Amino acid sequence: MQKITLSHRYLVSGSRFREASIETGWLCFQNGAVTVRLHLPLVTRLELSYQMRDWLMALAFVGFFVGLASLGLRWLGWLNLPQLLKVNPALLEYGAFALALIAFASYLLFPIRVLYLHDGNAAPLLVVGSKKAIEDLEYALWAFLEALHKKP
Repeated sequence: MQKITLSHRYLVSGSRFREASIETGWLCFQNGAVTVRLHLPLVTRLELSYQMRDWLMALAFVGFFVGLASLGLRWLGWLNLPQLLKVNPALLEYGAFALALIAFASYLLFPIRVLYLHDGNAAPLLVVGSKKAIEDLEYALWAFLEALHKKP
């Protein structure tokens, strides 16, 4: 089988790679300092999943909290945060709500795509990349594994 090179950016085992290659039964990720290799006949399962950006969810919660706290404390007359910070109340409260809404929408709409490659070890190999990168890698791996299993 010929060498297949996928020129996308990947994150594997904490290292960044500019391409992945499949050659003679091995999936290889190489950069100047690190090489990650996986023997493909040992792969028992491919699993496509998503990771969420936790910092976006934290930003959404902070935005909602700041907006609600400022609005509630000002409404109750206990503490006027916009006056203390010398900003317009609408700018602080609605700005915080808008920031929270944008962060929450980004959290839901733009997940990080992850491909788990199970090879019999306790922890699968985790490959992170763009939508196109993960799709191309998944199709290439499926084609290779199907060809491998069709051989007598």
